[in-house]
Amino acid sequence: MKSLFIFFASLALVAGASAQQASGTATTDTLAPYQKTAYMPSFSIQTPDSTWFSKIKLKAKKPTLILYFSPDCGHCQLETEEVISKMNELRDLQIVMVTSRPFEDMKNFAEYYKLNRFPSIKIGTDPARLVTRFYDVKTTPFSALYDEKGKLVTVYRNQINMDELINFLNKKSNS
Repeated sequence: MKSLFIFFASLALVAGASAQQASGTATTDTLAPYQKTAYMPSFSIQTPDSTWFSKIKLKAKKPTLILYFSPDCGHCQLETEEVISKMNELRDLQIVMVTSRPFEDMKNFAEYYKLNRFPSIKIGTDPARLVTRFYDVKTTPFSALYDEKGKLVTVYRNQINMDELINFLNKKSNS
């Protein structure tokens, strides 16, 4: 009985030491992928006409806004309305609107807001959820602004700061 107790006590000590060592040396990486690289990720979204739009189709030397949204999100709808109302000031910006919601939901959203009238806006669904994972999106809307070299400038975790965005674009066009 005594040797059985010693055996289990030894086993518990070894297991505890192994667990401590593992937790002491393991690094828990809590950074989202976009926080580890300053450059825009590769993406491929299915647009309302069922074609695919990807990063390589973006115009070179133009700033880009990746706007992650959900068609049924009230804040995303308001954000879309604000973007549309500021399209004259945003004319030098490529906007890529991405959702992981079903294709029909995205298509209805695009039709409702008549987004096809804006050549600088590309909208699509990301069925592979690559964009969602890259930005570790927790809430919508979520936006990431990239400069003309494809380098991350800032992220907007909720609403876009439209004044900041327009100021950024004005500085780019004046330089």
